[in-house]
Amino acid sequence: MTTQNGPEQQIQEFSQQWYHMMVQIWRDRLTLANAYNTGALHRSIQPQHLTQHNLQLTAAFQFLQYGIYVDAGTGRGYTHNNQGNLRILNPTYRKQHHLHQPRRPRPWFSRSWAISVKVMANKMQEILGQQYIGAFQQLNDKT
Repeated sequence: MTTQNGPEQQIQEFSQQWYHMMVQIWRDRLTLANAYNTGALHRSIQPQHLTQHNLQLTAAFQFLQYGIYVDAGTGRGYTHNNQGNLRILNPTYRKQHHLHQPRRPRPWFSRSWAISVKVMANKMQEILGQQYIGAFQQLNDKT
């Protein structure tokens, strides 16, 4: 990125790079989390659209819904409002039903998203901070 571009252009350039990097990060995280059974979730991660209006960004991505359950370590057998009574976690039940290890969270999405949003916010702060400093430098130059 060049420093001669205005803040909107700098944000647009950075956000384009960030946007496409998110898809790669999520795919890599799935692989590292060993959540790659059929590859369907991995293949489903797609960028949808990125728009910028002034300094406001909107980013949309797509992936199979069950990816959220993989991230949280939930899914079939886990029911809403069960007061924490998860029969499928009971070792005896698991043995009787020939179940292997219980699900565990594989945070391929949530951690990466939280970190990447912070990276985006820090970069925007940097770009806008430089513009702010530049405005005051111009005032000092004129006095």
